[in-house]
Amino acid sequence: MRLPWVSLVLGILIATAGCGGGSGTAAQSGSLSGNWQISLARQANPTTLLIYTGFLLQSGDSIAGNLLFYFGTDPLSNCSGLVPITGTVAGSNLSMTIDEFGEQVSLQGMPSPMGGEFSNVAGGCTDFANSGTWSAIQVAPLAGSFHGTFTSTEGNGTINVTGTLAQGPNTGASSASLSGTLAATGSSFCSYLSSATFSGLISGTTVELGLYGPNGSEITQLGQVGEINNTDIVPSPGVCTVASPQNGVNADPCLLVTPDGTSLTGNYYFPSPSAGCLADQGTVNLSFP
Repeated sequence: MRLPWVSLVLGILIATAGCGGGSGTAAQSGSLSGNWQISLARQANPTTLLIYTGFLLQSGDSIAGNLLFYFGTDPLSNCSGLVPITGTVAGSNLSMTIDEFGEQVSLQGMPSPMGGEFSNVAGGCTDFANSGTWSAIQVAPLAGSFHGTFTSTEGNGTINVTGTLAQGPNTGASSASLSGTLAATGSSFCSYLSSATFSGLISGTTVELGLYGPNGSEITQLGQVGEINNTDIVPSPGVCTVASPQNGVNADPCLLVTPDGTSLTGNYYFPSPSAGCLADQGTVNLSFP
């Protein structure tokens, strides 16, 4: 089920993400421009990371962007949603500030490899001051031809697919748009996918794709952006909870891309398309050779 704050900001995300197409990402003026996933490890609890995802734009020495942050399950934080980030870079010195609903999180460090130390005072989002270390990974644009599989965990076999995907420009928003096509290349026990178009969003390593049939009706949703801190959906930063009979029908969607942009993995749920074709769920794997 889509989380409430994601539903509230989805319209903003789509409006600010830019248009999809075959052009890939927009021209960028600095090496720090791009899709980033920023992780904070607090000294008080270093094994539980706080992870922000979104896009940065560098213009000269200045950096600006927007990030998604959700950590509603952590008692140390009661703030989730869109947060702006600004900063400067000068040689090997990098300074950025995340404005978390009026509470400033200061990041000091180096641009390459990106990371360093962070601190914030107690405020509206946390009950006491925090400090620790931070690091970041840049996620390559997700674009090109792909092939892959939808493998049922209900014993219904595998659907092979091919398709193409394009990522929209980096506008410094918390996400960028995705669009493309997908088609099944072999037979399956039920015609969930014959041909489909999709549109969606990417933020950090989280991806959200809505699949639509030839008549424009939605087939299903794969993944949702900004869920990297939700351990019910993403138990660890790079692994989705597997949809299975033990996890219940219609498991929460999750779809993650590797930082090099070569692989998408996650889970799926297909609702029943007809009386003779039951619902199905399982794992999805898409590769970009």
